[in-house]
Parts: sequence; structure tokens; C-alpha cells
Amino acid sequence: MARNRVFKSTLTMWVLNGLSPLMQDSKKYNLEALFERLTFNQHRQLVLFSGSQMWAATELNKLTNKTTSFLTLSKEPAFNQAQWPEHLHQILGQEFEVAIYDGYSGIIPNKLAALSGTVKAGGILALVLPELGQLSFWCDQGITTWQNHQQSLTTSPFLIRWQRLFTQLPISIISETNDARLSLPSLKPASELKHRLGEQDKVIETLITLLTKSRQHTLLTADRGRGKSSALGLLTSKMPEQSFVVCARQYQAVKSSFMHLAKALGVEYSGNEKTLANLRFCPPDKLLQENISDDIILIDEAAALPVPTLIKIADKFKRCVFASTLVGYEGNGRGYTLRFKRFLAKHSSTYQQLTLNAPIRYEQCDPLESSINKLFALDAQFNAPKQLEQFEFSHLTSEDLLHDEHLLRQAFSLLVLAHYQTSVNDLRQLLDQPENKLFVIKQQNHLLGICLVSIEGALNKDSIAAIAQQNRRPKGHLLPQQLYHLLQQDALLSHKAARVVRIAIAPDFQSQKLGQQLLSYTEQQLQDEVDYFGSSFGCTAQLLKFWQENDYHIVKLGFKQDKASGEYSAIVLKSNKDLSEEQHQLRVRFSQQFTYQLLTHYQMLDDKLVRQLLKPISGNPHISTEHKQQLKILLNQPAHIEQGLALIWQITTQNPQVLYNLSAISHRLLIRLVLQGNKKGVVQKELCIDSKKQLNICLSNLVAEIYAQI
Repeated sequence: MARNRVFKSTLTMWVLNGLSPLMQDSKKYNLEALFERLTFNQHRQLVLFSGSQMWAATELNKLTNKTTSFLTLSKEPAFNQAQWPEHLHQILGQEFEVAIYDGYSGIIPNKLAALSGTVKAGGILALVLPELGQLSFWCDQGITTWQNHQQSLTTSPFLIRWQRLFTQLPISIISETNDARLSLPSLKPASELKHRLGEQDKVIETLITLLTKSRQHTLLTADRGRGKSSALGLLTSKMPEQSFVVCARQYQAVKSSFMHLAKALGVEYSGNEKTLANLRFCPPDKLLQENISDDIILIDEAAALPVPTLIKIADKFKRCVFASTLVGYEGNGRGYTLRFKRFLAKHSSTYQQLTLNAPIRYEQCDPLESSINKLFALDAQFNAPKQLEQFEFSHLTSEDLLHDEHLLRQAFSLLVLAHYQTSVNDLRQLLDQPENKLFVIKQQNHLLGICLVSIEGALNKDSIAAIAQQNRRPKGHLLPQQLYHLLQQDALLSHKAARVVRIAIAPDFQSQKLGQQLLSYTEQQLQDEVDYFGSSFGCTAQLLKFWQENDYHIVKLGFKQDKASGEYSAIVLKSNKDLSEEQHQLRVRFSQQFTYQLLTHYQMLDDKLVRQLLKPISGNPHISTEHKQQLKILLNQPAHIEQGLALIWQITTQNPQVLYNLSAISHRLLIRLVLQGNKKGVVQKELCIDSKKQLNICLSNLVAEIYAQI
């Protein structure tokens, strides 16, 4: 795009003389002046194009005809080079002077937030919407993303909130029918523009000092655009005699580190090399198999890895840097940071935390970043009360959240802390899903906990028939449909369900039974409205125990591990009215299948989780006289102990109660060797059992402990 080179010196003279041109108000608008100011300040800005879609396409095409540095996200071919990529990685990693988002094609918050990250300093993000006055009764195409089958919305609380915020943000508005409002930012003399790499240089120097120690674990956190990945590459360039391994879920995530290393060394980088100078890439699963002692391990986007994997890495390697984004586009690292920081603080005496605050690609106090953070509550911080006092339970509607910005930001920040994969899409779901219900714990003006519930089921006969014939999978209604596919009974679709989507308690007040009380309150409020309750979640022993203590029963464990958490998805169920028989059938079905699946699909499942999954309802073991006699024979003939493993398997699968009164090593041996059928060599290595003789002694002790229970 053409730039008036004289303009920058003119702006400087204005500033030196204490002058600053005022906001422009005219239907005729001059974006060139805005671009010049943004370039001078090294800032970016959000510009609304308010009017019809075709008018906006015409206006923006005039702009994009003058530059090749633009990206347009739209389903409407009238826009120049319009595209609508499905995945965010197709957007990220690029830079443009002009980025255009067509709201008429559907407002997907994750997509819009990601697009904002591609705007370079001096550029704009153009957002196409109807006139602002129409947002209170307009729904975009994207609204259907947050609606279940048989639902419809005529207004969007999410967009009504935007309508209010647009009047408060540092944005420009160009209207088809009203006067344009260009927000021309105040000018900063060049001498006031800080050197944006200063903070990064200090962090790198600190890392070099820390990593000279024999054992050092460091947590490096930053928001997007702060130079976290580039800092890792520059770190390796400043320690040329030291070998580094950079680890991430995907190689794509660490390209920036390799690129900055290559630039610092003055060498070529094609974008495909997985080894460059003293840096090499290794995925997490392979890293844990390697026997290296002197390399420094760099974990990029650590929040995207399962916390158990991070703990294994921290245990195995002496010097690690765990880098992660606090506020991202597909997820959020605040909850991960809190949990993993607690582990490091407890288990690593040399643990340190560093933070990159200053942006690298643009100047601080960037108007676009500020606007996006406000629109999507990305800057919402959860502030808990100092101590637990008198609190109350209540039900919040989307209207409550819409009219109380402080309350909305608290609720969203609690969701962020509860789950790494909470994204800005969840903010829209919070406001625009009509069948969502939100129950909370409040202490004065503070939220202590939230329980987000989706009302599902009660499908009509046509929908049930279509599901039965596999002709259709209606949008939403996740719990009823999954249960139906397990049991093939229409009642699971025709009855109404309450699916707990998320339950979160303020970190400082966890382990005080608040979650249990909030869940109980939620059930009381909905008991006359629904027939059964349930939830689907990444299954850990601790989470499953919580649900079991509240009389929920597991009826399904998925076969695929979540990419972010490494956990299998579980479904738990609690019948409220007429589905007790169906629930019993689902429980029996799961129990029968799980003991077999332990030997096939779940051989590596955590032993604590296996124990929790096998937890019986109640009672003491019921072992037949024949089995008792066979156990006694094994005790008297330890040389034949391995021949009795089938007997131990049979007794345990019929009486999982025996698991709960075993020593730690017998408990792990029973699960890993007998129930999961792992090879003896693997189990011996895990349990530090040195020889076959010692293994037989451990097995004899296991038999003795089982026999003692009967």
C-alpha cells in the first residue's frame, strides 16, 4: 500500500508542537491517515465496516486492490480472494497489513481472535457487521454452532454485548448510512518508542545463568506475540557448546525457534529441518524413551501436553524450560500454569518462573490487542476472596451475564482456570446457548464456583427414528445420543437429560466440598425438569472419585486419548426418575467389557484409575470354597505361583473389593501384571523388581494378602 513518506515527519512536527489532529467525523473517510498514525506508533487497530455485506465488499475491495498484504475470511466471493479455512493453523504464522473478517459468514470467536494475531504493526483488522443499531436483533450464520437440534434464536446476547462494547473501545467505525468515526490515535515521538526486544534479551540472559546449574526447572510464560518461541531459538544460539532438544506436540509449533536460531547463526533454514546446529526437535513420546543426561530440554506450548507427561519429563531430565502461552486462540494456559507450577514448586528446589510481558511485533498498549481482549474477555483475571465466609447458591441466566460484565468475566475466568482447552468460543457458548443453565456459588461479589449444564434429549419421534436408522445425527444432544448407541433404547433419547458440561471451583477453595455442594444444588434445581443427569470428561482417578462419591456411575470409557490431556473420555450417569433399569444395564455392560478391554486396549492405563474404575458398590469379597482352596494351595507351593495368575485374575474381576486392602506393590503388581496382562519384564522394570526370584516373592505376598481378606 502506498505510503506518504513526508507524513511521518509532519506527524513528528505536530507532536513536538503539542498538536494532535482530532477524530475524523465524515461519511467520506481517509484510512490513509489512520495507517500513517498506526505505522508511526507501531500499533494496530480494529476497524468496523458497518452496513450491508455487498457494500462492505465494495469498500474493502478498494482497499485490498492497493496492497498484496491482506487476508480475507469470508464465504462471500464478492470479496477479493475470499477464503474460509477450517483450521486455525491455516491462519496462524502469517502477517498481513490488512486482515478482513466477514461477520455475515458467521462469527466464530476462535477464528476471529486468531486472525487478529496476523495483523502486523501499522495494520488494521477490518470486521464486517450490520449497522451497530441492528446488532440487538440480528443473528449471524455462526449462531447455529451453539444451538442444539430443535432450537432457534432470534437474538444473540453475545452480539448485544458487542454492541455495547463497541462504544467503549479504541476502534474506528466506517458506516454505510452514518458518519464515519476514525479513531486517530495520539502520536508518540520516535524517541518514546521502547526497544521491544529489551525484555526478551533480559529473559534469555537469565535463562543462560539458570541453566548453568546442574539441575534447573524453569517455567516461562507469556501471552501471544511476546517472543516466547523466538526466545528459545535465540537461547540456543547463545550457548553453542550446549546441546538442546526442543519438544512440542507438532513440529509446526517450534519452527519459530529454528528460524531465529538460523537467523542468529547466519545460516539457511528451509522450514523442514528438525536438527539445526545444537538444536533438534523431538516429540514428547520419543523424548521419554531417550537416554540423554546433558541436553537441555525446551518444551514449547507445554500447556498443550498432558500434565502427567510434563511431570515425567521433569522427573527424567535435569534441566528443562517449560514455555507456554497464557492467553491463546485455541486454548488457555492459565489453569495449566497453576497446576504445573504447584508440582514444580513442591518437587524442584531450584524451580524458577519467568514471564515475557512486552509484545515483540508491535508496541505496548496496542489498540487492537486491547479491543480483542475486551471483546473476548481474554484479559479477565479471577480474583478470589481472601477467605471463605458466608456464601450462597444461585442460578444465573444469559441475561444476568449480559448485563453484568464483571460477573461474566468472573465466570469465564473460572472456566479458563478449570480447563486448558477453554477458548473464546466458550464465551459465546456461555451467552448464546439457550439450553445452557449456569449455577454458581457466590460470596458477596465473588464467584467461588460454577456448574455449567446443558439440557438435552426430549427428542421427537421423527428425530429418534432418524437416529435409530442411522440417517441423521442431530446437532447437540451429546449425552442422549452416546447412551443410545450403547444400549439402543429409545427412552434414552425421549427422556430429558442434564449434562454437566463443566464444574469449576476457585483454586484456593478446592478440597472443601464446594464442588459436591454445588452439584447437589444443581440437581435439586433441575430434578423436576429432567429424568437423568450425566457428564462426559477426561477421566482421571481423582475426577472419577468425585463423581462416584456423588452417586454417579461410569457407563463408558472411550478408546481414543485426548490430544491435549492424554486422557480417555468417560461418561457417568445418575438416574433421577424412570431410567434406573437402563442405568443398571449400562453399568453391567461396562463392567463386563472393561475387564476384557484391560487386557487389550487399556494395558497402559494408570493403575490408580484402573482401581477407581473397578470400584465395587459395597460389601466384602464373595469367593467360592473352591477358589479359597486353590489360593491355599498356591500359598503352600510358591514355586508354582505363576501358574495361579489366571485364578488371581478370576477372583479379582469377580471381587474387585480385594484391590482396596493390598499393599502398594501388591496393588500395582495385581493391576499391571494380572489385570492388564503386561509382560513380566515391563512390570519388573516399572516396580524395580530385580529378579525372577524377587518377582515370585512379590506374587506370593500378593496371594497371601488376598487370602487374608477371606
